[in-house]
Amino acid sequence: MRTACAVLLLAAVSLIITSCASPQVDMAALKKTVDTFNAASIEAMTGGNSDKTMAYYEDDALEMAPNMTMAKGKDAIKAIQDQMMKSGMKITSVSFSPVDLEAGGTIAYEIGTYDITTTMASMGEVKDHGKYLTVWHQQPDGTWKVRAETWNSDMPMPSMGGEKEQGMKKEEMKKDEMKKKM
Repeated sequence: MRTACAVLLLAAVSLIITSCASPQVDMAALKKTVDTFNAASIEAMTGGNSDKTMAYYEDDALEMAPNMTMAKGKDAIKAIQDQMMKSGMKITSVSFSPVDLEAGGTIAYEIGTYDITTTMASMGEVKDHGKYLTVWHQQPDGTWKVRAETWNSDMPMPSMGGEKEQGMKKEEMKKDEMKKKM
């Protein structure tokens, strides 16, 4: 009798432990979603149409673009993306290279790098290279959507006060010339 009770107790504990464990993530399906989203993003960015990617975001998703306040929700994200596309900047090429994709339970993250080429009337062609982080959340129906994203450039920042510094150097050169003449 004791043996039967011990076996039943062990079986019950095993059932509880396995039922509490997170289900295994189908990484192939997640990778396919990430690749499809990245392709849609490239198409949206080069075509100037942010509507192509909005279905991939959760309703209350976050976008943390560089040098901007955080945007919360699809409407705010769409507004930022539209603003960037309407700023006179034309994206001529973009590529995403995922470096790491990990998942556990209903949360996943993607880390990668990007290369982008833009043209602007005031600056001509501008090339940028940087990194990004996207947090994915599995929906109750099993699909994955973007919960949050951010990115930033690897390019060095322009010199702060560059013109002022150049002006100061010119002044110093003039002073040195005057001292030599004296």
